Amino acid sequence: MVLALKIQIEGLYFNTFRKPTSTSTILTYPIPPFTTLRGLLSNAMGLTRDDLSLQDKIKIGIRSLAIPEKNRELAKILKLKGSGRKYQKNFPSAPIFKEFLANPSYEIFIIGDNDIINKIYRVLSDPVRPLYLGASDELMDMSFTEPTKVFISQNNKIHSVIEGIHSHSTIEKLPYKFRKRGKNYRIDYLILSIPIGESITTPKPIKCYVFNDLHVIAY
Repeated sequence: MVLALKIQIEGLYFNTFRKPTSTSTILTYPIPPFTTLRGLLSNAMGLTRDDLSLQDKIKIGIRSLAIPEKNRELAKILKLKGSGRKYQKNFPSAPIFKEFLANPSYEIFIIGDNDIINKIYRVLSDPVRPLYLGASDELMDMSFTEPTKVFISQNNKIHSVIEGIHSHSTIEKLPYKFRKRGKNYRIDYLILSIPIGESITTPKPIKCYVFNDLHVIAY
């Protein structure tokens, strides 16, 4: 049986979802990437840093409750020097512009089989480790539903992010999955449309999950 949780997440102050390709300026995505959300759930479950098992066990749908305005601050960033195993004690630093979102809020839809969804529900009620959204000092508030059976339908009105380029939306290339090659990792990306407003209307009905009156695509 396929079950789902709906999680509402709100950043309490400022949150940054750093674009990994940004260097001289720290840029942020407007929504948390799939990799960030799986990391949040893995943290709640107490999984190790390199445990990627959730990638193949759940699907995630993302709905932004408002397109958050990007702000910018001047921050002093410490830069590590070394091989990764050993770093210098005296860290060079430099002022750098950093984007951040003020009080962003999202609805996250987690879809999977009975065992994994019930396990996630239990650990969100009593997480193994403290939870955060973005950087480790970026606090959040969270509420979630009980596990419910999810239904599949066809509709051309979609309330979540959707793969591809669609009108009346913001386009982002979002980190989706990590893939391990030997000792190294690579990131797979999805090009997604984020609705501007309540929904995106597609030319033809497409497969989606139904949550009350919401039609959600999960990846």
